[in-house]
Amino acid sequence: MNKSQRIYFNTEETGNDKYVKVRLEQNVETLEFLTMSIGTEDVYQSFNSDYGVLVGRVIANDGIGIPNAKISVFIPLSDIDAEDGEIASIYPYKTPRDKNKEGKRYNLLPRVAKANSNTGIVSPKQPFGSFPIKEEIVTNLPFLNVYKKYYKYTALTNDSGDYMIFGVPVGTQTIHLSVDITDIGEYSMSPASMVTNLGYSPNLFTDGNSRIKESSDLNDLPNIETQEITADVIPFWGDVVNFEIGITRQDFRIRSVLKNTFVIFGSVFTDGFQKMWGNDYENQEYIRNLYNMTGGNDVNVSRANMGIKNKRLGKITEKVYYYPESVSDVEIASQNFTDQMLLLDPSEYSVYKRDGDFAIIVSCNRDKVVTDENGVLVPATTNSTGGIYTKFKGFITLEITEDDLPLDWTISSNRLKLKPIRHKLKFPQYGNYLVPETDNRAGTNNKIWRNQHYTFSGGSLYSIAAFHPTVFNNKDADDDYLDYVNQVIGHEMAYNVGVIQTNNIGAGAEDNTNYEMVNNVITNDGGNSRKLFGANWLNLCVYLPQTPYAYDGYSYINNWRVNKQFSVFNTSSYYAQDNTQPIVGGDYNTKWFARGDRHWTDIINVPKTDILAMNDPLISKGFEKSQLSLSGTTYHNGIYVPTDWYLAYGKACPDKGGKVNGTGVSTDPQDTETYFFKGFDTANCIEFITSLGLV
Repeated sequence: MNKSQRIYFNTEETGNDKYVKVRLEQNVETLEFLTMSIGTEDVYQSFNSDYGVLVGRVIANDGIGIPNAKISVFIPLSDIDAEDGEIASIYPYKTPRDKNKEGKRYNLLPRVAKANSNTGIVSPKQPFGSFPIKEEIVTNLPFLNVYKKYYKYTALTNDSGDYMIFGVPVGTQTIHLSVDITDIGEYSMSPASMVTNLGYSPNLFTDGNSRIKESSDLNDLPNIETQEITADVIPFWGDVVNFEIGITRQDFRIRSVLKNTFVIFGSVFTDGFQKMWGNDYENQEYIRNLYNMTGGNDVNVSRANMGIKNKRLGKITEKVYYYPESVSDVEIASQNFTDQMLLLDPSEYSVYKRDGDFAIIVSCNRDKVVTDENGVLVPATTNSTGGIYTKFKGFITLEITEDDLPLDWTISSNRLKLKPIRHKLKFPQYGNYLVPETDNRAGTNNKIWRNQHYTFSGGSLYSIAAFHPTVFNNKDADDDYLDYVNQVIGHEMAYNVGVIQTNNIGAGAEDNTNYEMVNNVITNDGGNSRKLFGANWLNLCVYLPQTPYAYDGYSYINNWRVNKQFSVFNTSSYYAQDNTQPIVGGDYNTKWFARGDRHWTDIINVPKTDILAMNDPLISKGFEKSQLSLSGTTYHNGIYVPTDWYLAYGKACPDKGGKVNGTGVSTDPQDTETYFFKGFDTANCIEFITSLGLV
């Protein structure tokens, strides 16, 4: 049985030179300290060693161990090797401050980026160092000779920030640290976060603060930190009487104050200019006027306008709401503290946008942790000034505003007058919808809607998922009101709000295939197989429909003002116009919010390996999960869904949605496929987030 002996360090004391002497029992097989261990087969090599063991932790924020920091015992260039031009050109350093021919001082940072053979993830995003990679060392004899002689004592910190160098010469040594804060695992800072959250000058960055300006002088680079500390290394094994061993401890504190961030990304699109799910039909005031895709009296034009080709892009406008740290998890679960939620000021997060695509970088603000002596992350004490936040609880809203894409048209018949509104969505929302404050259900419905939030974790990437609802109605009489919700098969598509045609087959169809929109329904229409998407979940990208608001003449259709895709309150203009209804955090005006019991949405945790798989140029913009190997699990609404992406489970889909081929029949089987769309037209959220260096 392996008997181990732990050597305890006080991780709250990190003086420059500290020594630990321990009496060693002869039957001990393993020595443990911090997160490191040494087998005693190494210990008993010599009873009077001329070497030492150097251990320590690299710490940030007064309590967090930093992974992937590089440590070395600096060895000056010898006088003999200084005469050898080949060696001196590779290793010119007689002091750590000496520079090589590229103007870079001594460092341990890689000079080229390298892809992980298991994950495909490339790091660092921008290499600034001069240290050769392994492949160069083993294939280049001069590199190998220099490495074996001058980089003999090097180490890399583990996930807890700990390192150990065995066999260090005793006596006074110079210990070097190199760290790139954009390449330290889950605590890695993005260039944008360094500006927004750490206060660095934008002059140090390029490409909209998505890249760091190149420089050969490491002192000019905001992400690079190097340090040297002198340590007196004691012998590891030298007391043959008391059987004591000695360990030299040298910790480092990096100067940068880190913020733990996460990213939300995705893409959006909407209907085309002068196109919406509302139509002037033969100058009559029928219910179907609120459901028919724009196209006048020509059903083929209506069908063409519902094709993916006739959609358009716009820049998203986002808002981020959150629970502050002062509201506990228990209080949040009670749903009685939504009035304490806050609106995050845009100056406190970074956002990148282009037509259709977005990436939002937010700092965590709750659940602060520190690294304990065993390398485990534990909650920081209440009065602790050290540590790092790891979580964020909140939600986001997304819209394309009138300022970005104007809605400056109307449709009029003899008496009925329609104008467009564009849906606005909250992420996440499920099963509940807003009601006006005067409604007796407001106390319950609105509180539940506001409290529906997501718990984000630092170092993670998230995207959006939205249920893509449909609602059919082609009734003529104003008193014959009947909706068919989330049923695509068997209904004239031009009256089925939300359906999108994705191919170019059938009367009125245009060439939609170039836009690569995924489909989940194939229906026969006069011998033509139309491919459609509707009544199902869509990942990565969300459609924000334009629907009509009857601003005049609505009395002729029994006072209905909008179709039931948008609001359950068709006799009211409440959500079609500006109002003073509160959201949270002092923000108000719920105008254009789509009803939450139809437009279910969620946030999805996206593994970086999935993003790399989806970024393959051979993968179409619209694709199904069965085409790729995507991974993970996610917790949603009280259940674990066995994929990181939304399948069409009945529990996760309202009103019979998510059925095979969009039938909407409750007895039909659930659609077990998962659907993705990277973005409409020039948009591609996967390519976008990759180009920003966030993967």
